[in-house]
Amino acid sequence: MPSTDSDTELDPETESAIRRVVRDERSHRDATGLRGAVRAITQIGGGLFVGWLGFSVAGGGLIATDAPPVLAIALVAVGFLLLIAYGWQLPPFR
Repeated sequence: MPSTDSDTELDPETESAIRRVVRDERSHRDATGLRGAVRAITQIGGGLFVGWLGFSVAGGGLIATDAPPVLAIALVAVGFLLLIAYGWQLPPFR
């Protein structure tokens, strides 16, 4: 059956398959509990670590090439704002 935006009804087999998948996803999400919280914290921590490492290297490279320090600071600030904006779209915050 082609995908359409109309309100056509689904056949019962497809509808039951969709309901089963949604039910399984919800039960899996509810069952994660503490695991989900730990995963969210490690995801945030890992992102901060990788971001810190990357921005340190980029900022150090700019300073080593005698670029103005303001440029390095601006790069790090914009990078952190972009990481925050990206992180806001990740599962713990959606």
